[in-house]
Amino acid sequence: MGVGEIYIKLTVNFANDPKVRALARFGAPDAGLARDLFVQMVCHCKEMLTDGFVSAEQVGLMVYPLDPEHGNQLAKQLASVGLIKEESKDEAPGWQVLAYVKRNGTREDVERLSQVRAEAGRKGGRPPGQTTRKANRNQVAKQNKSQPNPYTETESETGKDQNPSPREDVERLCIHLADRIEGNGSKRPSITQDWRVAARLMIDRDGRTEEQIRTAIDWCQDDEFWMRNVMSMPTLRKQYDRLRLAAQQQQRSTPAKPGVVKQTNYSDEEYHSGW
Repeated sequence: MGVGEIYIKLTVNFANDPKVRALARFGAPDAGLARDLFVQMVCHCKEMLTDGFVSAEQVGLMVYPLDPEHGNQLAKQLASVGLIKEESKDEAPGWQVLAYVKRNGTREDVERLSQVRAEAGRKGGRPPGQTTRKANRNQVAKQNKSQPNPYTETESETGKDQNPSPREDVERLCIHLADRIEGNGSKRPSITQDWRVAARLMIDRDGRTEEQIRTAIDWCQDDEFWMRNVMSMPTLRKQYDRLRLAAQQQQRSTPAKPGVVKQTNYSDEEYHSGW
């Protein structure tokens, strides 16, 4: 298993599930696109530990380069066959994957499993009273019946990452993104703990500087497509490389007016090394 890999659970007859097969009523290519969107939604829920919730904003990103409205239509198709349902979370519109928790467990399950594994590691991999690796695995599975798959945690989902100490650089970035979103005419978003975790991880784990992240925020909030689809700090972190590549492409493809030297805010070196 590679470092950072996370696994989801789907039934082996997923493609033949009556609900999935019912998507055929929408014809090609939408039936296939909707099925692929559903798999992406499940993967997103497992990666971000959302307990099955996917925001409408995220759905728009999942179907790119299709129009976000097309993604909304595909989601409605999934809802019509009973795979997901429309729902809101923290005032954000979105969709709930109906069988996600049953098959993949909750965020609480993952965090509890992480604690069990950490405790077992501190004790040499064997909880008290256990003498074999097989017995240790049985102990972990017994304490986490709803989440028997141990390969679910990532570095951004550990306990210490969920409760970071207040940091000025993190707060500045979160406020800047909220300001830009509000400045584009949207309702000012709440700066949540998830925002602060994502901003801190971009700096500490991804190696981005505060200035690079501010540049990414400004670019995406100035772009007609991305301003509609990057409405939170976790989304900014997840889409950072796509934003950087889109900015590079835009920079290269924008023609300069005759007789005018093209002026930009970013050097070629900055583009090739990343924001």
